[in-house]
Amino acid sequence: MKIVHYTYDIENIEFIKESFKLLHSTDYEKILYFDIETTGLSARNSTLYLIGALSYDNNSLHLTQLFNEDGYSEKELITSFNEYCKKYTHIIHFNGLTFDIPYIREKASKHNIDISNIDNLIQIDIFKEIRSYKGLFGLDNLKLVTIEKYMGIERNDTCQGSELINVYQRYVARPDDEKERLLLLHNHDDIIGLTKIISILNYKLLFVKPVIKSHSISHDRSKLTIEAITDEHLYIPKRINQTNKDGIYINAYDNKITLILPVINDKLKHFFKDYKNYYYLPKEDMAIHKSVSAYVDSDNKERATKKNCYIAKDDTFIINHDSDYPEIFLKEYGDKLSYRTLNSLVSSSDDEQRKYIKNILHNFLKK
Repeated sequence: MKIVHYTYDIENIEFIKESFKLLHSTDYEKILYFDIETTGLSARNSTLYLIGALSYDNNSLHLTQLFNEDGYSEKELITSFNEYCKKYTHIIHFNGLTFDIPYIREKASKHNIDISNIDNLIQIDIFKEIRSYKGLFGLDNLKLVTIEKYMGIERNDTCQGSELINVYQRYVARPDDEKERLLLLHNHDDIIGLTKIISILNYKLLFVKPVIKSHSISHDRSKLTIEAITDEHLYIPKRINQTNKDGIYINAYDNKITLILPVINDKLKHFFKDYKNYYYLPKEDMAIHKSVSAYVDSDNKERATKKNCYIAKDDTFIINHDSDYPEIFLKEYGDKLSYRTLNSLVSSSDDEQRKYIKNILHNFLKK
């Protein structure tokens, strides 16, 4: 087994440290980036020839490559990597839960190797985290090199992993520096690429766990505009602007978000869940509680049903995604999209408004 080390100084280390705490709830020194190279997809019928691992320490990036230079060092590679993982708590990879980790586990079983240090790591699979956001990026696929291009990241390596299988086989038969350079470079750029695209996870956080630092709200008769500032460490690296199925528009870049929501001026209905305790008044087109129904002539009232147990309100409304909000309005019974009055949001506290913004973001991509 051949071991290759690289060390790189990095700028903005304090920014990176804080980002890791927000993203992963752990210190950046406890996180390991990882990628493997093999001669095939099946662990049973192929060879593991390279494991690359990268970590942060002392304001520097440290990349280590464990190279199976003779074709017979699989066991040594896995044993060494398992030992290497001992001081880390998290491991970051790209599609590793589908390929890299199961591959190593199968190889470890074949060679009867303990990999408990690897198995104890918390897995962060970038591919798995972002695959449901493919439509947001407008990409044909979510391959690592595709995402790198999307984010404007350049790599020195120009080879496909499949092309290097033959290079490795020829290297084992007759080693030379150029073949070794190509094999190591591909793995090197894959791992360095992971560190550069890690901020793509911020897109998920924008919709799942947004941190709103400040905001402002304005409106007119047709739209509600929300301007929000998020935590600077959870910046959006490449601008997104999109309108969802509910007509809500988002423009987000860096740590700034603009949301534009449609405003409707209409007569909507607030339905009461305990309809059995209500009467419906056909002439007034409204429901009243049975406690006051005694004052209404029996000819002018009827037992309420789920569909007519409501009071109608003519007002200005905005979309509501908070299922716990008490005064929601619907166009018709059973509608999935609910509303609240515009004034109920505009006149509410900052905390209530931020809760509303977060709920809009949580539901923005739902179909």
